[in-house]
Amino acid sequence: MRSESTAISRALNPVSRVLASGSWLIWGSATVLAALAPLAYGAVHPWAYYTLGISLGLLSAFVLLQGIYTLWTTPYAALNWPRPPLWWAALGMAGLVVLHVYPWPAEVLQYFSPTALRLRSLGNGYGLADALPFSLNPYASGLEALKLWPAATIFYLLVYTGRSRTQLRLFFWLILGVALFEALYGFGQLRQNTIWGWRNPYTGFRLCGTFINSDHLAAYLTLAVLLGFGQFLAQRQEGPRPPENLRGWARVQRWSRSEYLEPWLQRHAWLFVVLILTTALIFTGSRGGMISLLIGFGIMGLLHQSRQAVRGHFYLIGFFLAAALIYSLFLGSLPYLARFQDLTDKGRYAAYQGALALWRDFPLLGSGLGTFGEVFYRYQPVELKEARFLDAHSDWLQLLAEGGTVGFILVGGAWLVFYLRMVRKWRQRRDQYVRSLGLGGLGALAGGAFHGLGEFPFHITAFTLTYAALAAVIYLLLQQHQPLGYFSYPRAALARRPKVLVILLLAVLLCQSALTVWAWHWWRAESTAPSEPDSTRRPVAARSAEDDRQALLDNPANSRYYSRIAVFLGKQTGSESGSFGDLEVLLKKAIHGAPAEWQYRYQLAEYYLRRAASAPNPYLPQALKEYAAATVLFPASGLLHLRLGTALNWAERYYSGLIPAELQDRAAYHLDQAVGLEPKLRKFLPPG
Repeated sequence: MRSESTAISRALNPVSRVLASGSWLIWGSATVLAALAPLAYGAVHPWAYYTLGISLGLLSAFVLLQGIYTLWTTPYAALNWPRPPLWWAALGMAGLVVLHVYPWPAEVLQYFSPTALRLRSLGNGYGLADALPFSLNPYASGLEALKLWPAATIFYLLVYTGRSRTQLRLFFWLILGVALFEALYGFGQLRQNTIWGWRNPYTGFRLCGTFINSDHLAAYLTLAVLLGFGQFLAQRQEGPRPPENLRGWARVQRWSRSEYLEPWLQRHAWLFVVLILTTALIFTGSRGGMISLLIGFGIMGLLHQSRQAVRGHFYLIGFFLAAALIYSLFLGSLPYLARFQDLTDKGRYAAYQGALALWRDFPLLGSGLGTFGEVFYRYQPVELKEARFLDAHSDWLQLLAEGGTVGFILVGGAWLVFYLRMVRKWRQRRDQYVRSLGLGGLGALAGGAFHGLGEFPFHITAFTLTYAALAAVIYLLLQQHQPLGYFSYPRAALARRPKVLVILLLAVLLCQSALTVWAWHWWRAESTAPSEPDSTRRPVAARSAEDDRQALLDNPANSRYYSRIAVFLGKQTGSESGSFGDLEVLLKKAIHGAPAEWQYRYQLAEYYLRRAASAPNPYLPQALKEYAAATVLFPASGLLHLRLGTALNWAERYYSGLIPAELQDRAAYHLDQAVGLEPKLRKFLPPG
């Protein structure tokens, strides 16, 4: 599509024209979903992010159907159809997800990701097939895509249904209202550490609001504070002012009049609300959040200086930050600020190093979205082997590791292009309201992106949704012109080929419908047999393997279901098979779906070793290979080395001919490794 900048009035904008009053319903529904997502524990649980995705998918389908109808009945509407911003990045990420989730010829995988093929070939090669996905866990990659899908959907929904400045104002007020509630609710629950009656064991003495992790609340408050400060700057320019020629006492007397004083107090009362939000951010104890706030204000100051905007903004920022610091100290924030003295977070630094090592092994396309937690065991330091790392504690490093250079360039490049375009648009504006509020929005976008360097807020659905919605509203704000209320969108030059645009919209509708159905099936599987973390889930009666079997009908990609059914069969006395399928077949399917998960290898090795007691050939060689695969995937585990070394020691005594060539004379090595990693295992060494 060829782009051409043009001013599109609301009367001619086909999206707004078609939806008319319905655009308010779509806009309102989308913004309410974005605002309420943080209240649902940050939308980190399956019931929350699946609900958000399905709801936004249905809203987008309605908008697309309306657009298709208009273009089909009114071909000239294509003349002014807005060109979707960052469409190339959306297509690129969709292509990356397709590469990660769907199988491709093994020769293609060997060429572009040889390490992935090598890990799949470990053990007995049960991770191999004629066609393979690039991801080491297609289910995890698909789930990560479904978590990011609502953010992309809400971005385009808001861009295409925004019609007035009133809508933009309402969005800002709604986000700031939710942030104020988070702060006040967090202070109210600071000692109890509860969220909606559920006791939060993860936050300690730090303020968390309705987010489970205090750092995620800090990321949300960073956006709100910077946006709120921009709103204050915008309001500061409104209202009557005394004549500029008055000086001294005469000016004070004029200011004391109600027509000047009351509006001034109303405008500056908002600054106290932003002060409360900043204080709440300090009480989260998030070092990344506080630094990101300073970065955001620094960006605002630099933009202000480069633009030579209204005098006093730069000094006002400094005064505000000093006042917030003093106010928080008065309320007792010293213990939270003291966290800056402790920068020896070995776990976080180990995660950073592991992410870089993972990228070096999967440089082009990464290991697959959502796979960091499984693959990181290969790089986990011995002193941290008991810890479970689900994230890299850096969104940008994790993107580099899971998405490779391609994914990093797509997302990072899209953010940079979008941000620089918004800065350029901001420099061109003369509207004081747009300049001030846009300054706060640009600071918020920069602060949020910077926070992702040292934390993982973009893995929290509520934050990602809010960030995408904020980006869309800032895009609209900087394109909207008063008093006519038109938007200076770039347009898609398809006036002579409206049916081509109809075909494109039909393709998008098909994709959105497929994603909605996909999310629905996976949500139904999760409801039948929960497999994802949900710390707020109430205890229920023990589930049976029948639940997992039913869940597999909706989500056959989830390896955890196969593994859990296998565990159930293993507990049945004297049974190696049953109505749910053979145990060996189930574990093979689990390994094929997640070849980098060492626990599945260990499960299958234990099963083979039990069978080897009655049939050494072929089960003993198969058991040894799967044990060896588990030690490769988790080399810091002394237990795995002990199991492999003990099995090899026994095989060398009685079945030396069945030991695979690559494991010959390796028993002593693995036993030494086991004792070196965990000295307490010495008492379990075989005699001699």
